[in-house]
Amino acid sequence: MINCLLIDDEPLALQLLEDYVSKTPYLSLTGKFEEPMQALSLLESKQVDLLFLDIKMPDISGIEFFRSLTHKPEVIFTTAYSEYAMDGFELRAMDYLLKPISFEKFLASCNRVKDFFEFKQTRNNNKEKDYFFINAAHKLHKIFYDDILYLEGLKDYTKIHLASSSSPLVILHSLKYFEDLLEQSEFIRIHRSYIISIRKVLTVSRKSVMIQSCELPVSDNYREGFFSIVEKHAK
Repeated sequence: MINCLLIDDEPLALQLLEDYVSKTPYLSLTGKFEEPMQALSLLESKQVDLLFLDIKMPDISGIEFFRSLTHKPEVIFTTAYSEYAMDGFELRAMDYLLKPISFEKFLASCNRVKDFFEFKQTRNNNKEKDYFFINAAHKLHKIFYDDILYLEGLKDYTKIHLASSSSPLVILHSLKYFEDLLEQSEFIRIHRSYIISIRKVLTVSRKSVMIQSCELPVSDNYREGFFSIVEKHAK
């Protein structure tokens, strides 16, 4: 079961989410709150796997509240304002649901979260393996970690670029999904749209890296973390 927590200052929106949770067999409702600060004690005392969090609220925004958390669960942001989407993805949100939220979109988002937790558990149980299986185009594809050049995020989709193939695999998962699953000592995010394999980097400059013949940008938000890894490997 995935333990989830709901935070939304609109009672009707909160009730709708609660109804959706009750219809989803693998979700368990841990609590619901109209004011974010009231949820702090529960977040600290109980296991919360997934947080449904409204962004625009009176006293503190969902973005600010999530940034303030010491231990951050996975999060799906909900809001009526599409301009906040980029802020949500910069915080490595699992998804972003625009109100009014249909059950179909809610379930699709939750299914991706469920796949994420299952994949993460499988990875933890098989850490000695040098490969994993992933579903793409209705087939399970075996991917060796050492074959990955880089991953390219396209909102809900990710392209996995492989050394062994001229065409990338297109996966119905966000880049954040893979960011949490891949070993951070081997794969690092350099841009909101790119995760790269450290092993495959040919050259590094302040604003870009070269992998094979591809030049990929290093953005300001990820530059410090990336160069701290590069410096550890410098001779």
